[in-house]
Amino acid sequence: MKSPHLMGVALWLFVTACAVPGFAQDTASAGSPAGATIRVAGRVLDSQNAVPLPGVTVELVGTDVVAYTDVDGRYVLDVPAGTHEIKVVLDGYEEQTVRVQAESGQPVDVNVALTMAAFAEQVTVTADVVESSMSSAATQLVERRRASVISDNLGAAEMRQNADSNAAAGMQRVTGLSVVDDQYVFVRGLGERYSTTTLNGATLPTTEPDRRVVPLDLFPAGLLESVRVSKSFSPDQPGDFAGGVVEIQPLSLPSRAVLDASFTIGVNSQTAGETGLGYSGGSRDFLGYGNGARELPTSFPDRRVVRRGGIFTPDVGFLREDLEPLGEAFENTWDAQPRDSKPEQSYNLVYGNRFGRLGVVASVTQGYEEQFGDELWRTFRVGGEEDDLEVFSDYAFQTSTLQARTGVVGNVAWQFSPSHRLGVNNFYTHTGSDETRTYEGFNSDIATTVRDTRLFWKEEALLTNQLIGDHHLSGFGNSRVDWRVAYARADRDEPDLRQTLYEFQNGQFVLADESQSGFRMFNTLDDQSVDLALNWSVYTTTWASQPMMFKFGPSFIRRERDFRSRRFRFVPLVTFGADRSLSPEELFTPANIGPEDSFEIREETRPTDTYEANQDILGGYAMIDLPLSNRLRLVGGVRLERFEQTVDTFDPFSLATELEIVRSELETTDVLPALNLIYALTPSANLRVSASQTVNRPEFRELAPFEFTDVVGGRSVVGNPDLQRALIRNVDVRWEWFPRAEEVLAASFFVKQFEDPIERIVEPTAQLRTSYTNAESARNFGVELEARKALTPWLVAGANYTFVDSEIELAPAAQQVQTSLTRPLAGTSKHLFNALGELRFAQRSSLRVLYNFFGDRIVDVGSEGLPDIIQEDRGGLDVVFSHQLAGRLNLRVAGVNLIDDPFEFTQGGKLQRSYEVGRTFSVSLGVSAF
Repeated sequence: MKSPHLMGVALWLFVTACAVPGFAQDTASAGSPAGATIRVAGRVLDSQNAVPLPGVTVELVGTDVVAYTDVDGRYVLDVPAGTHEIKVVLDGYEEQTVRVQAESGQPVDVNVALTMAAFAEQVTVTADVVESSMSSAATQLVERRRASVISDNLGAAEMRQNADSNAAAGMQRVTGLSVVDDQYVFVRGLGERYSTTTLNGATLPTTEPDRRVVPLDLFPAGLLESVRVSKSFSPDQPGDFAGGVVEIQPLSLPSRAVLDASFTIGVNSQTAGETGLGYSGGSRDFLGYGNGARELPTSFPDRRVVRRGGIFTPDVGFLREDLEPLGEAFENTWDAQPRDSKPEQSYNLVYGNRFGRLGVVASVTQGYEEQFGDELWRTFRVGGEEDDLEVFSDYAFQTSTLQARTGVVGNVAWQFSPSHRLGVNNFYTHTGSDETRTYEGFNSDIATTVRDTRLFWKEEALLTNQLIGDHHLSGFGNSRVDWRVAYARADRDEPDLRQTLYEFQNGQFVLADESQSGFRMFNTLDDQSVDLALNWSVYTTTWASQPMMFKFGPSFIRRERDFRSRRFRFVPLVTFGADRSLSPEELFTPANIGPEDSFEIREETRPTDTYEANQDILGGYAMIDLPLSNRLRLVGGVRLERFEQTVDTFDPFSLATELEIVRSELETTDVLPALNLIYALTPSANLRVSASQTVNRPEFRELAPFEFTDVVGGRSVVGNPDLQRALIRNVDVRWEWFPRAEEVLAASFFVKQFEDPIERIVEPTAQLRTSYTNAESARNFGVELEARKALTPWLVAGANYTFVDSEIELAPAAQQVQTSLTRPLAGTSKHLFNALGELRFAQRSSLRVLYNFFGDRIVDVGSEGLPDIIQEDRGGLDVVFSHQLAGRLNLRVAGVNLIDDPFEFTQGGKLQRSYEVGRTFSVSLGVSAF
């Protein structure tokens, strides 16, 4: 995979940086008062419903310094150092006066909530200054309290304090969430297929060929402002919803100049000073970008590489002498070699500022890490005795991985009037992963010991470009219109996966003539989406003169995917004369490749290894945000979605005169109602009740009736063209109390009932394969408890606990193969627990201790009488120490996974798989220029 997107975004940022200083100079000279000033910034919101108020006059009392809020209710004032009064005025609302203490060199954030004139108890109020970052824990709790749906928030400041490197690492600390394989989020016990991920409100394509999920480890923490998980549905959200919507908000425009840089270096106890595995790859692997060395040789044709004269190819294909140079064109690198470890490291740079009506923010992050480890892996079969399992294969794995990440954010917004703003948002992330894996052990199928080696390189990239607009239309019923035109592209490139298998025969290991030996594979995936949406919010008053809102709008999402795969293998010829005990590099030399020699290259690409797919979702909604009384608020409405999906699979090398296409289609129209009630028990406590109906739809491959095999091998998987979308009925109740900043006490209950849930099963074929079916029913209910409290000014403690009980019921026809027709949902942990303790010393230092625990969960469903494979419960302990060294210099020392409990998997009570990831220690140094 190349890096044109990164180069393009970097060039765009460079041009922006060059153009901005001149513009900034003009605006600054026009509007800044003489002498040293302090920047005062904040937001003005409606006190009843937290709606941003644009066009508000914000005046420095006694001067001619005046600002007006933008469409997000934001304002910026430059004031002299000292004590001032700021007057906030808007027609129809009561005027407020805020006293501000502006100390030299210290920017101040002042947020103001205005009350409508009919309900104000006094005309002038002296407000407290609120100093907080938009990504802080206190601000995120305020956003959560004011939200119209049941939600949980995690800000970037909290992620930094926890030493979380990406969004996935942060999500595991949120109430009711667990993370599987360090990248897939399960919300309230529901698998990754039941969660939707958005960026700035726009849906995203995925780099995963077989999963309906966006891996959250693709999002570096340094590029994020916050992540919000909406757990109840509202009509302005995507209708494909069950567990929750993960709403990722990248860095937002700052209210003042920001220039931050940080560097982190770390070591892992299993990697530091150790020798792992590696091979000669590309010169830019440490950056995550291959240099083309793994690409399919340019000499390879665009047609199937087969030998002419075969049973099915008597008149087409290549002569044997023509196949020889093709086989010799591959790089002759197969075996794992010793590799010394390097320390983990990451870099992050953020710049942002406002220049009059123009705001910019840009960030670049880059990171590198390695992981060495050993793993035990067994498979079982049913023994002679009931419930007795016999070991079928017993392997010892040795795996070394390196991973390099690069991320870029570049956003620009132009406030061309107090009521109108345009913005351009750009987000790019790229990950390169290299895995060298060997395993050795006894295989009962061939009754001997085998040794397998695999070299696997993968690149994943996600690019989004968004044009957005916000407009306050006072002449149209005091309404606000926001819209977006978003393009996103997810790429996945797996060039030249290489695998060899040796069998132990006559006292030595020899090359096996098996399908995975001498094997090379090339995969590419291109998934693109266009997301168009418009939201029109009309603000008015009720019969009791309370503020209310009507909101409606259309949306359209177009998604297209192109997947290509090519497979090759060096096949031993009948004239094979080489010593099969030699290493792969000695066997697959040019001297041994040819019609009269030992090996011949053959293409083993399957007719189902290429497919194209597209998906259209046309939606529209109407909803109301209505105060029924001073305390009771109703947010509800209905969403209508028309869904169309087509998957075409075909053999690009077909010898037929016309391309034979196997097509799968699904079309549905769904009406999705939602009701959210919020009762304000006190100004700081809410009781929320939510009810809704949502859907869950098949992913591209789940619907297509063709057989494929996962990239890493294993059972074949075939889609089911008869799949139907699942309907989910959701009920949620939450009580929440926010006593003070950074404090919360909450309890939630939820229940979900599934109709025709989509489930992965095993089919009773000669060679067992997995497929998908609509189960008869499923249900999921649970309880969430959360508390966070400042016990003293220097001690903060918090914890959250989730209990989930789930059950799925398969059709009786599945009894032929499935071990159980009734079981918990795969991936669901019945118990989840997080704890936090933080000591703060003299406002300059803090020590944070974090604990995370998940309970047992099914990772592979049992079949043919074998029990389910269970991942055993596990806890993790992290400690982070932060200290402000001097001025704007900050130090952070972190220890992650200090307990280092092993990851263990069992089947029928017997250990099936086990590995450890080691303890990681890191030191980070950060500096802020402003």
